[in-house]
Amino acid sequence: MSRLNFVKHLKGPSGKSAARPPFEGVYAYLLSALVGYGVADYAVLTVRPSMLSKSAPAVAPPPSDRWAGTSSKDYSAISNRNIFNSTGEDPPALSAAEGGKDSEMIEDQEAVLSKLPLSLEGTIVHVNPKKSVATIVVKNSNESKPFRVGEPIENLVERITKIERRKVTFINQNSRRLEYIEIPLDEKLTLSFKNTAPQASGSEEVVKRGEFDFQLKRSDVNKYLSDLSSVLGQARMQPNVPPGSGGGVEGFKFTAIQPGSVYEKLGFKVQDIIKSVNGEPVNSPTKAMEMYNSLKGQNDLELEVERNGRTEKFNYNITE
Repeated sequence: MSRLNFVKHLKGPSGKSAARPPFEGVYAYLLSALVGYGVADYAVLTVRPSMLSKSAPAVAPPPSDRWAGTSSKDYSAISNRNIFNSTGEDPPALSAAEGGKDSEMIEDQEAVLSKLPLSLEGTIVHVNPKKSVATIVVKNSNESKPFRVGEPIENLVERITKIERRKVTFINQNSRRLEYIEIPLDEKLTLSFKNTAPQASGSEEVVKRGEFDFQLKRSDVNKYLSDLSSVLGQARMQPNVPPGSGGGVEGFKFTAIQPGSVYEKLGFKVQDIIKSVNGEPVNSPTKAMEMYNSLKGQNDLELEVERNGRTEKFNYNITE
C-alpha cells in the first residue's frame, strides 16, 4: 500500500482521521508502574535471605529470686516501729538522729499530760525564765531534786522547756513529744505574817540577835530570791515521815548543808526539821516552795523547827 493510500486508510472514507481510544496517554505510565513493581518484588525476594540472621536469638536469663534468704528479722525495724499501725497505737516519734523533728519544732506542739514517773512538788518562777526552779520527785528513785529550764531528768526527760506556776513542760526523751506535769489546784500555802518589825543595824547579811532570833536586810532577801537555783543547791532536804504516821509528811528535814551557806547563817543544822511557817504546817514540798514565793514584801517569819527531839521557834525579822 502506497503512503498516500495508508494515510487515506487512517482518515477513513470521509477523509478525516480515525478517533483514538480514551486515556491513551495514561497507558504508558501504567505500564511503567507495573514493570517497576515487578522489578522491586523480584529484588526483595532475591536480597531478603541475605538480610536474615544466621543465629538463633539470645534467650533471656530467668528472673533471680531477690527475696531468697530473707527472714522475719530483716523486717523487725518495720514491725518494731509499727509504721503500718497494726496494733492500733501511734508509733513513737523519730529521734533527732533518725531524722525526727528538732527541738524548736517540738516546742511548737501542744503539750500533753505526761505519764512518766515524775511528780511536781513545787515551782519558783523567776522573771528570768532560766532562773526559775522546779522541785520534781522521780518516783523510780523516790528522790526530790531541784531542776531548771534546759536541764534533763535522768533517762526520762531530754530537757525542761518551761517552768510555770504549778506546771512544768518538757520533752520526753523516748517519744520526743512535748509533755507536762502539774500540781493539783487544791494545794496552797497561806501565810499570815506578823507586822512587828524591830530595827537593828549590822553589816552582815544575817545578823544573829539570839540563839533563834535573826535579822535580814530586804536587799539581801531579794538577792537570794533572784538566784534561787544557786541557793537551793546549797542544801538538801527530804520529807520527814515519822514512823506510824501512815506515810504522812510532817515537815522537811535537812540532810546536808554546805558550810558557809545562807542556811548555816540562818541557824539551821543537819537533821533540823522545818515543821511550820507562821503556824501553817509545811506538810508537802508544794507548801515549802510556796514559802519562798511569799517572802517578798513580808516583814517577819516564825518557823517551828524540831531539833534533837525538841521544838524551837526561829524568828526572822526583815528590814528595809
